[in-house]
Amino acid sequence: MTTSRRSVDSQPKRAHLHKIFEKYLLQLGLRQTRQRKIILDAVLSSGRHVDAETISNEVKKIDSSIGLATVYRTLKMMTDSQILVERRFGGDRASFEFADEGGEHHDHLICNQCGEIVEFFDPDLESQQELVARNLGFKLKTHKMELFADCLSSDNCKRKNL
Repeated sequence: MTTSRRSVDSQPKRAHLHKIFEKYLLQLGLRQTRQRKIILDAVLSSGRHVDAETISNEVKKIDSSIGLATVYRTLKMMTDSQILVERRFGGDRASFEFADEGGEHHDHLICNQCGEIVEFFDPDLESQQELVARNLGFKLKTHKMELFADCLSSDNCKRKNL
């Protein structure tokens, strides 16, 4: 059975990610600044997939002095700390999502028309991929699957709102 995943923004998870990021910064000899906290909170509130420009627009509502370069630097630090993973879904603009925890895995389905990104997990598909690798003489270690498609119904496609 295929399942779709959505982000759940819980207080314990939020606090946990703040601690991981603060620990990472301390290892670099940096401190957790107000600007970095604002950016991390904006990422946490934004959902699963977000780009730097969207985060920049959100943080400017709270602190107009935070520039796009600061957002990019902070997203890079969050990626280096393994809180976030940078993805490129067929375009020039990078998208960021939270790193999978506890060995979780998911794949992506992306609409060519509106850019909607849906995360999914299908155990049958995972088994099939392992079988294909084994049949070709390999032991599958990791993979990422990105499927590009068009929304079946233009009524459901976010493109109509663009």
